[in-house]
Amino acid sequence: MENDECVKFVSFAHYDWTFARPGWLPWNPTAFALIASFCAIAYWMCLELLLLVYVTFKRHTGVYFYSIIITILGLILQTTGYILKVFENSCPPVLVTIICKVGWVANVSGFSVVLWSRLHLVVNDPRILRGILIMIITNGIICHTPVVVFEFGLMSKHHSTYYLPMQIMERIQQTVFTIQETIISSLYIYHTFRFLSAGYATHTRKVISLLLCVQVAVVVLDALLTVFDYTDKFTLKCTIHPLIYSIKLKLEFIVLNQLQNLVKRGLAPGLSLASDIAPSDSSSDDLPRAGCEEEEEVPVPVFEGGFIKKTGMGRAPASVTTVDSGEERPRGHGRMDSDGTLMGEELDLKDIVGRPDDQVGGGGGVDDIERLYLGRWEGQGVG
Repeated sequence: MENDECVKFVSFAHYDWTFARPGWLPWNPTAFALIASFCAIAYWMCLELLLLVYVTFKRHTGVYFYSIIITILGLILQTTGYILKVFENSCPPVLVTIICKVGWVANVSGFSVVLWSRLHLVVNDPRILRGILIMIITNGIICHTPVVVFEFGLMSKHHSTYYLPMQIMERIQQTVFTIQETIISSLYIYHTFRFLSAGYATHTRKVISLLLCVQVAVVVLDALLTVFDYTDKFTLKCTIHPLIYSIKLKLEFIVLNQLQNLVKRGLAPGLSLASDIAPSDSSSDDLPRAGCEEEEEVPVPVFEGGFIKKTGMGRAPASVTTVDSGEERPRGHGRMDSDGTLMGEELDLKDIVGRPDDQVGGGGGVDDIERLYLGRWEGQGVG
């Protein structure tokens, strides 16, 4: 009789999206079409993200790379397990639940690790980084374990016994992970603001506005999942969960692209614009304006441990010697625009960005931004 429930028609207005429904989904073409559409889009975005990761990074290693790969594969597993669980009657329930929950754990905690890895770009305090990692591990153990146990309990003969605990724990875990991701992203925005305000105030508004928009979008998506939990629409939440996390990963690449643009302008940690720096209390208002004749001194950051601490005025070297040919060649200076920004089209970008790849030991042609994301940056501050 339980197998007959999967072909029984139920109107969309009376469709049961809760935990209370045992067995497979009842038949409704609108509900089935929605589930199929959301899952198909999630599959497509995951495949696109996999290709994007391999194209974006030249070296496939490091915490950031592996965490985002695990998150994507987790989304694929969760989507596959969910489809088999609600549609395919012949699949063993225990097997599809294992597939679904392994994918869920991988993409939820994996996404938090992606955000934690990104923090290394702007946070120089190991206590903060260690504390965030401990929070991720602790919340993962506390929240994932009971949900997985209750999920298997719902498949047993004592379905009603596990219904209320699962309902409560599902809401708790969704709230905890939403707060966790918000904390990590807020820390990133705060430290990015401090980083840019150290001498690049003209760029601060644009970058911070983008980060805030991304964070607001992530919070709205998490809030949508939370609303579905608190309104007891668990099946609908499971349907859109992979799609929402795929969108959040796409937003992560928007942030990554912005950071790559900053690197091209020489505005990333560990990258210098000059080799001879005299510290001062100069602010962004002291930046040279268009038409300035003094090209020898330019605003440059003062680094400590690869992170910007303050700004000063420095004298750019007249030439740069490359390690591959030993050739000494002139270094471009360029002009400043009205915002005090170096006009990149008149500059040698290799000089602005910093040391080329062949000057970093064992680099093997890896971008500086990639080293930072992979957690293998060994650049030294100048001074």
